[in-house]
Amino acid sequence: MKRVAIVTIAAVAAVGIVLLYKHFDPTFSHFAPKCPFLLLTGYECPSCGIQRAAHSALNGDFQRAFWLNPFVALVMPYFLLVVLTTFVRGRYIDSLRSIVQHRYAVYGYIALFFIWWILRNTAWWQKICENIC
Repeated sequence: MKRVAIVTIAAVAAVGIVLLYKHFDPTFSHFAPKCPFLLLTGYECPSCGIQRAAHSALNGDFQRAFWLNPFVALVMPYFLLVVLTTFVRGRYIDSLRSIVQHRYAVYGYIALFFIWWILRNTAWWQKICENIC
């Protein structure tokens, strides 16, 4: 019974968060947390734009959502595979886990993360984003 209550509360909270991001643009909302790294340094962190991208995607503007943070869209399949192979067991899942969670795959993800962090703060990327976003 306790597990059902926790799952229900989590589901209601998730629906509430989705509804908030659908109806309130994080750019102008006071409830949306602001990035401390951006506020302190003036540079965007790798996850900057996720809240605005979620708002855009929930309102059907998928192109803007992608360009606000394309890294998230590109690595989401890998992230979902990591979650799947972490929490689900089975013969096929176990063989998939050995590939998805292999140290080289993790190192590759970490390398892409830092490359994206540097790239998104270049003048070249800012120019692209100004024209699209």
